[in-house]
Amino acid sequence: MLFRLLGRVQVETGDTSSVIASAPIRGLLAALLLEEGRFVAVEQLMGSLWDNPPDSARKNLRLHVARLRGQLEPLGLRERLSTLRGGGGGYRLLAVPEEVDAVQFKRLASRGFAELRARCTAAAETTLAQALDLWQGPIGQDCTASGRLRSRFLAFDELHLTARERLVEARLCRGRTIDLIPEILDILAAAPFRETSWAHLMRACYLGGDVAGAISAWDRATVTLGDQLGLDPSAELCNLHLSVLRRDDHAVRGSLAPRPSELSASGHSTAVRSQRAAGRGRGPRSLSRSGLQL
Repeated sequence: MLFRLLGRVQVETGDTSSVIASAPIRGLLAALLLEEGRFVAVEQLMGSLWDNPPDSARKNLRLHVARLRGQLEPLGLRERLSTLRGGGGGYRLLAVPEEVDAVQFKRLASRGFAELRARCTAAAETTLAQALDLWQGPIGQDCTASGRLRSRFLAFDELHLTARERLVEARLCRGRTIDLIPEILDILAAAPFRETSWAHLMRACYLGGDVAGAISAWDRATVTLGDQLGLDPSAELCNLHLSVLRRDDHAVRGSLAPRPSELSASGHSTAVRSQRAAGRGRGPRSLSRSGLQL
């Protein structure tokens, strides 16, 4: 059994997929599932569905809960949705992490990031690929949601981009180069301000034998960041550019490398560490939404 929030909101049981009808019901289901089995206070749920809850919000919420139970009943899941009496009231939808695609995605991405930091690049590649296999589209599609809940949805979009970047990084570390360029370009088409991906593009070109392509990537990065966004390239990206010009293979690969046991498996490795911390230049240094609550 799987609750799907990534893409179309639906519930899969066996070979059957049941789409959750009505935008408010989908929003309520998402708000409950993102709390990972915890009771959610009525006030919090109202704040998740309405920016300015109307006078009828409590009554409407009870109606939405009843309708959600009605849609869960044919699936044998009605009893999963329980009511908290007293203390202002609340609701809980019981589901283990493996039963919610968004929760699985978040946990797998976090584990993959940790494996990459530990230089376990083979494990990181596997874990991040598993996370991204769960992604069927942005979370919260056709859901009624307040600005507060929308911000949580947007945080998953940011996590998705970051997971894609980290998977590219893991694969660069394991020796892949030119074949990664289409994925890197796709990430940059969605988020042209991400210097991590510009660095990945430069490395993939250079380490794949296309020095001119790496220099061209630098030129495109500076135009995009500067002319379009008013940003100066970071010191890390500038240093990578200098390393390319000097044909310094070791510096281009960077400081991140797989463990010795993985070197023998992949033959050679490439590594990327292009994240930078804070603001310099003509504008804000980081435009990511990674601070948003998941």
